[in-house]
Order: sequence, then C-alpha cells, then structure tokens
Amino acid sequence: MVVMKKYITSIGVDISSNDVKTNPVVNEKINRELPLVIPPNVKSSLSNVTGDDIVITSFVPENLIEETNQSIIKLLRKHAEGFEDLDGVSKNSNDAGEGISYAVAKAGSNYGDALIISFDTYGGEDIVNEMALFVEDIGRKYGFDVDSSVSDKPKKIHGVGYSGVATDDPVVIITFKELKELSKLAGLIFGGLLSFDNLYFVKKGTATNILPPGVIYTMSAFLNGNVIDLYDGIKRRYNML
Repeated sequence: MVVMKKYITSIGVDISSNDVKTNPVVNEKINRELPLVIPPNVKSSLSNVTGDDIVITSFVPENLIEETNQSIIKLLRKHAEGFEDLDGVSKNSNDAGEGISYAVAKAGSNYGDALIISFDTYGGEDIVNEMALFVEDIGRKYGFDVDSSVSDKPKKIHGVGYSGVATDDPVVIITFKELKELSKLAGLIFGGLLSFDNLYFVKKGTATNILPPGVIYTMSAFLNGNVIDLYDGIKRRYNML
C-alpha cells in the first residue's frame, strides 16, 4: 500500500483596495467559503492576516496540491478588491511579475502541524526578504522542514503558474512532528527577529500602523487545520507590555 505524502502550502496575497489593511468582511467570506471549494481530504484556513495581506494555509495530499491551489485562487478572484498580486502570476515564468507569495513544505506529523510566519511591508521592500530568510534559516538549522516564498528565480505555484522575483510580503512555513516543539520554535523566531530594526510583531489582523519605512509580521500555529494566532501567547510568556 502506497502512503500518499502530505504537505503544507501557504498562499499569501494582497487582494485589498488599499496598502494598509484588509477588509474583514472579505476575510470572513473567504474563510467561510474555503471548506466549500477545496477538494475532500484537504484542510484549509485563513492562517495569517498581516497588514493588507492574507495567507491561506492548507494541509493537503501531494496529488491534490494543484487542484487545491486552483480552487483557492478562484475563490480569491471572486472576492478580491484589488488584483495586482493575482494578475502578477503568469503561466510563463519569463512573464511573471510581482504576484502571490507561495511556500510549500512536507508535513511532519499526521495532523499537518506547522508554524506560519507572514510579513507585510510599507517601504521596507529592500529588507523584508532578509528577515524571511533569517526565519527560514532558524527552521533549517534545527532540522525542521521549511520553505519560504523568497526566491532568486520565478517561484512555481503548483497548478497556477509563476510569481516573479520582485514578489514581496513573504511567507515562511516550518513544519514539525511534536506539538511540544512549537513553543521552542516560536520563541527562537521571536527572539531572533528582535535583532532587526524597523520590524514589528503584531496581532493577526493588525493594519500597517507603523512609522515607515518598516515591516510587520504575524506568527500563527496551523494545527490539524485549526489556527492559533501566537501573538497573545508569546506576549504573556515573555511578559511583553
């Protein structure tokens, strides 16, 4: 009997009508309709809302990745108020523009447990990729399966097309086997990112209320299709005001 490999995929996209925040009504519609459009045996949720960007994360068998991505993009187009990221995707890698942020990593547990870190910039496009790669390096250093949307060549979005190298507002996936690893991993990332200037850790759904140029990020646990915003948990653990 062949066991189908499973993966975690994250699609980050700006479908807003402005550069600062998302529309919560649109977010709710997307999250409510997700279970209706994705294939059976797939779990998808709106995992991160960071500034004007949203991230949809899925726990998906390998053979359903393309169909799942196609269904999500169709749903995003249905509710989008802005189409710049969606229209930046091309079937031809040579024509790909600034588009969707996409990452995919092998699931480490039977529940698809993962940490999703999403960034949004306002004038910080020249520094945000370094931050995302720093997070990716932390995951890899400690032996976790990890991927980010940052790439020096057009990024393939399975079943959809390609995003160009100018794509900003990156997303990072880190998968793990044991739930107890989550706390350690989240703490390492939070502590490590404190070394960057003009970077702010915010609660899911927070607008880009910063002094530009700068970057904000959210960190969510994706656990068996359920989502926990880790801001309050980290705030309590490290006695943040």
